[in-house]
Amino acid sequence: MKSRNKMTDRTRKVLYVARVPQITKDVKFMHQWTIPNVGTSSLVETPSPDAELFAEYLKAFYHGMEARILPQQLAWTPWEKSVRPSRRVSLPKYVGLTDADQSTTRIRVRCVPDKAFTAQLNLDDILDTAIAILPADAYALVLLVDHDIYENEDDDFCCGRAYGGSRVAVVQTARYNPSLDVREGIDRAHTWPLSHCKSFVDQLCAVEDVVARPPTNEQKKHSREGAMRAAVDAASKYAGSGDEKETRTFWFARLARTVSHELGHCFGIAHCFYYACNMQGTAGMKEDVRQPPYLCPVCEAKVGHAIVKELGNGRSAEKSTWVTQRCIAIRYFCQTLQDDGQATAMWMGLEAWLANRTE
Repeated sequence: MKSRNKMTDRTRKVLYVARVPQITKDVKFMHQWTIPNVGTSSLVETPSPDAELFAEYLKAFYHGMEARILPQQLAWTPWEKSVRPSRRVSLPKYVGLTDADQSTTRIRVRCVPDKAFTAQLNLDDILDTAIAILPADAYALVLLVDHDIYENEDDDFCCGRAYGGSRVAVVQTARYNPSLDVREGIDRAHTWPLSHCKSFVDQLCAVEDVVARPPTNEQKKHSREGAMRAAVDAASKYAGSGDEKETRTFWFARLARTVSHELGHCFGIAHCFYYACNMQGTAGMKEDVRQPPYLCPVCEAKVGHAIVKELGNGRSAEKSTWVTQRCIAIRYFCQTLQDDGQATAMWMGLEAWLANRTE
């Protein structure tokens, strides 16, 4: 992108993760806004994944960068004195987002078009706060928000957005909550890498009147080995527990892909159209979970140039070493999740994909 911030200023080399804002007692009704409307009264508020996990993942994904939790804690606060919804008005018009310096940004509130949640917050308003709190040593910052968000009045919702030139991004956790899977028609059996199943892909293409062709002998031969074969075989061994812990592991896996994607825009990378890639754009949640968590060779080369050449003042030959080290770092992260009982089909598949690639 033309707005890309080159990594020539070596005092700005940290990727910050800003934790979800706290809900103060004056706006405690905002807790209800984070609970999906899925037609059951038994569903309660479940804490979203820990911000520390995202920081650890970003250290591996953007190998060579520092990743830290933003020290200051943001908070949702009242914007007007009578912020509590009245009987005649179901939602307040605005809420406030207050930083550690007690500076408050006005955040617009609206009803949710598809009724998945009780309320939505305006993305552009939240990004104003992200820009204001960007630390001096930050290359970029991603702010996590537990509420559903929208960008403009025509949106049903927006999962996340980056202002690449301003080096900030906002990602919401709400729409990635696995409790919405049935409502959204998400097929867990065909999330990445199992989204590469031929019969599943043929069904998707049939909607566009594309007639499926049988695989050729050459295609069958190549499908028996390689990184994707290893990923599919590993993911097929995943056996879910169906408990609350599994819900949070699914939740983190989906969000990790989006957080790294939005920060990719802060590196100046546009949506990828070369290969299957973490930087591809998506048109909805069903498509989102089918996307791969890895960078394609083109986008990986761009990140490598920024970190090795610009930030590290390295030579071109060092980029190949960086690619290998990056694969090892992400693979170690995947193994750590498995050791902690936080594996999903995606992490198991990615670990196997990386193992095959490094070999």
